[in-house]
Amino acid sequence: MYNITKLLPFDFSRCFDLIKLNQNDLTYFKFLGWSQEQFKKQFYKDNFFGLGLFFGSKIKGYIIGDIITIDNIIEYEVLLIYIGNEKRNHGYASKLLSNIYLDLNHRNLKRIYLEVASNNYKAIKLYTKNGYKKTGTRIKYYNFKNKKTDAFLYEKKINDTIKS
Repeated sequence: MYNITKLLPFDFSRCFDLIKLNQNDLTYFKFLGWSQEQFKKQFYKDNFFGLGLFFGSKIKGYIIGDIITIDNIIEYEVLLIYIGNEKRNHGYASKLLSNIYLDLNHRNLKRIYLEVASNNYKAIKLYTKNGYKKTGTRIKYYNFKNKKTDAFLYEKKINDTIKS
């Protein structure tokens, strides 16, 4: 049985350690700037909000991002979703996305947004399946192994009639 709970600042090392279990993922995320130090900085930001997927006391996935507040309107920027290898393809990433809405809607959440590499087909499928709409493209935004890749921008607008 799993539970999804709010991540606390001291959880940064557990989250980074989960990525370290997969060398390819570790290489990719380090390229994107997600070193252990960056995890720590993210988790200690005032506007940090993240949720962890736990099986017992072990973290198996998470979503992390920033809460953006403008004129009492809340938006959430997804910075990273990660599910450990043995729990992938079981719907847990969708559950984490849904729980962002459930946890923040009482605070007048109006929009959830993110960017994703145009060649990250599994992530794009996840977002579209969960009601996210493509809103733009950053041309040749990522440079991985000397290859330029576009970033797609996605968002999900929230109002009183939308439920995840």
